[in-house]
Amino acid sequence: MKTTYNKNIKTFGKTLAVAAFLFVMASCEKDLMLEPENNITQTSFYTTELQIQQALSGVYSGMINSSSRGGFDVNFYLLASEVRSNNFNAISQNGNRDYYAINRFQDTSSTEEVEVLWEDAYQMISYANNILARIDAVPFNDSAVKEQYRSETRFLRAYAYFELMRNFGKVPLVDHPVSPEEAASIQRTDLATLYNFITSEIEASVAGLKDTYNAANKGRITKSAAHAMLGRIYLTGFGYPLNNSSYLQKAKDHLYAVIQVEGQYVTFAPNYADLFKSVNDNKYNLFEIQHISGGLSQGSYLPSYVSPTFGTADPLYNAQGSLFSSSELGVSQSLINSYETGDLRKAVTLKTQFIAQNGQPDFANYFIKFREAGVVLTNRYDWPINFPIIRYEDVLLMYAEVLNYQGNTSGAVPYLNRTRQRAGLTPISTSISSTDFTTALRKERRSEFAGEGVYWHDLVRWNIAVSVINQAAADLNYNYTITTNDYLYQIPLSQIQVAGYEQNP
Repeated sequence: MKTTYNKNIKTFGKTLAVAAFLFVMASCEKDLMLEPENNITQTSFYTTELQIQQALSGVYSGMINSSSRGGFDVNFYLLASEVRSNNFNAISQNGNRDYYAINRFQDTSSTEEVEVLWEDAYQMISYANNILARIDAVPFNDSAVKEQYRSETRFLRAYAYFELMRNFGKVPLVDHPVSPEEAASIQRTDLATLYNFITSEIEASVAGLKDTYNAANKGRITKSAAHAMLGRIYLTGFGYPLNNSSYLQKAKDHLYAVIQVEGQYVTFAPNYADLFKSVNDNKYNLFEIQHISGGLSQGSYLPSYVSPTFGTADPLYNAQGSLFSSSELGVSQSLINSYETGDLRKAVTLKTQFIAQNGQPDFANYFIKFREAGVVLTNRYDWPINFPIIRYEDVLLMYAEVLNYQGNTSGAVPYLNRTRQRAGLTPISTSISSTDFTTALRKERRSEFAGEGVYWHDLVRWNIAVSVINQAAADLNYNYTITTNDYLYQIPLSQIQVAGYEQNP
């Protein structure tokens, strides 16, 4: 059941959509989506506690699908990440499909999806900047609530920058409202400075966040979510391309802070399938994109993007149709073959055949992880299930990875075995070598998080994406190879034209 806060995100998001007209540049301006000068909301909005609450809900809603344009789950985690990896295979191109270009590494600075990533993240940053620039002057009945709202806003802004940095590398760092002219003059910021800003912002937010929320406010950022995100960010910075060795211990400390509160504020799901049911939204995961169905244009359309319509006799049938085409993009045979025999996650994650609407069997490789049986939709963009940005299982496996890096392989094994055993697999021995553990861990992460936009970023931070993707292309007789330059997307052409940014190689 969705909570009051889930609904408020959507309601207040629409309120902000109206206000946004007054304080965010339209996308056709092709700029950083930042605030114009001399707008009336500087004096008429952000003046009461309720307006700050509404504005914060608007920041959250920046991650959600709007009017059939995908939210962060479709854009950042499916198209820009999962499709980029060898978990997907683009078979043919039918029309102007960005996912084909992304999967085959044919995307350019003019690819629409690249523009969407940039615009959506900077719009979210703009919303946050406006709150942080004005919240000090707003009277609150409770100073702790004021600090909570400030902390949530700082977290969300830093998170948006982290996603920008993972996809584009150096990006302009804007931490306050600016005019269009000023925005166009801000150049790209180096990675070390971006990492310092992102981590310091989330570090500073932890104290103001709550450990847990009542039912009406489930879905807000918690202390555990902040610690988990810091663990991910520091472990990413420990890897390619920053390779900052000082980040490893910091990652360990924050990940352990989450593990310490398991059973109190964090829950390990007893069954893998339970993680992907909307009835369990905000129960097991640490940070989720909030979705709600019912014709509000705030549901997810990720399930319809990655799986067929099915026949009417199938429990997963969706009368509203699907965006999926097995002749264009499907789950790769590489991913299917990567599952160990008996792995319970495979049947929860994907299928290879279905009964079509004509009643005949059809064959395709597709994800079903976020598709629920018996759900009645108003349209194909209406799926109710939340999308996990970071799960507790990720914390456990990242912590195991850190322990192995630090030479404590035997100590790392139990953390990996928790997900293996839940998946019905034989535990790994504590006597395993560090090298073999690394292989097992990487395989485990692929199986555990398939379809969630995790694997591509893992390949990049491990700096093995070049070898993995080139081998996959060779196995399929595809005529392309990649280099580390392909780890990042091109800066959108519109931004190059307006601000004169240096383009990625």
